[in-house]
Amino acid sequence: MWNPFKKIMRENEQAGENNHDGGAENRHENCRRPADWQVDPKKAQIHNLIIVDESGSMGGLEKVTIGGIAETIASIKKAQEDFGDTQQHYLTLVTFDAHGGNVPPIRIHFDDVPIVAVNGFKDYHPHGGTPLFDAMGETLTRLHKSIRDNANATGVVTVITDGMENASRKWTGDALRHLIEQLKEEGWTFSYMGSCHDVVEVTMRLSIDHVMEFDHDAVGTGNTWRRDVSSRHAYYERMAKEFNPDEELALKREKMRRNASNYYSNRVTPDWIDHLAENEVFVFGSNPLGAHNGGAAAYAVEHFGAIIGQGEGPQGQSYAIPTTGDFTLFVEAVERFIDYAKAHPDTRFLVTRLGLGNAGRSINEVAHILYEAVKVENISLPLELWEKLGLHFLKK
Repeated sequence: MWNPFKKIMRENEQAGENNHDGGAENRHENCRRPADWQVDPKKAQIHNLIIVDESGSMGGLEKVTIGGIAETIASIKKAQEDFGDTQQHYLTLVTFDAHGGNVPPIRIHFDDVPIVAVNGFKDYHPHGGTPLFDAMGETLTRLHKSIRDNANATGVVTVITDGMENASRKWTGDALRHLIEQLKEEGWTFSYMGSCHDVVEVTMRLSIDHVMEFDHDAVGTGNTWRRDVSSRHAYYERMAKEFNPDEELALKREKMRRNASNYYSNRVTPDWIDHLAENEVFVFGSNPLGAHNGGAAAYAVEHFGAIIGQGEGPQGQSYAIPTTGDFTLFVEAVERFIDYAKAHPDTRFLVTRLGLGNAGRSINEVAHILYEAVKVENISLPLELWEKLGLHFLKK
């Protein structure tokens, strides 16, 4: 069958690493893998590829973008510490724009470097157009070429962009889609964080399933990075539980595909909850005395085992958070709940409209104190709170 990206792949492999005419360039002396690095044949080789839009429209978001990259690097380092017995992690960090002159449109800041050797990143200065397809096509081809013969290797790809493709010279959307579909079949994971363009149309065209749209401001941009960090850590944890270096290639890839398919879990609390799975908990707002005499609290008593007289904490298949009275007590109760959720990662906590009913809290107040929940993968929030946090869950 004719495959439109094979010709482009061959051309890119022959183009060399410093092609200033639409190619990629290594920007730092420390961007390469150390010469004495040893690949452990008994560990999963997880190659993290982060592709970041550096076009002019990202101007004003420099600080939060650099912070998001730093948080992602820290999460990969943490995974190396937590799962080092079964995983070796690598980072490729790429930025892209198109503005002419001697600056190459695709810049490689870390080139498949072991995460233990990665230092900080601050070289981010938005300008120019958006050669999104070239940036993705060239860096995916480059990484695939280097790891395709290793049965224990997989790619975890994250793209963040705030604009439509408008400057690619080599790669078309159709060619890129074929490449992405091949890599997904091999077990690679793709996530796409987009703003200020038709994110659904672009990701459907490219066959990317895990998608987040964010508000084009510091809150939305910061939280999209934080949400991705949460999903990333959960993915690494699943990989650590299932990886077996001695399995046949077909079974390894089947597991990789299954884990990839769950990269972005559903974290939106349903508008109406009439039953719970065994691992789900109904999180509702209460008063400090645990009267539970109205709204979600009364519903929790009737359906999910909430206990009258218990104003906070787990009870039956529910969890109470006191939302009335002193605001500081509300904040502290939410902090305790988040710690509890972190300690029970296999339980999914369905947070209802905490404080937005009888307690009379504003949505800005509630979203602010639930900020840390963005990073906790097993906490779901109502759609209106996600949107106040600058994130939009898309239906494709």
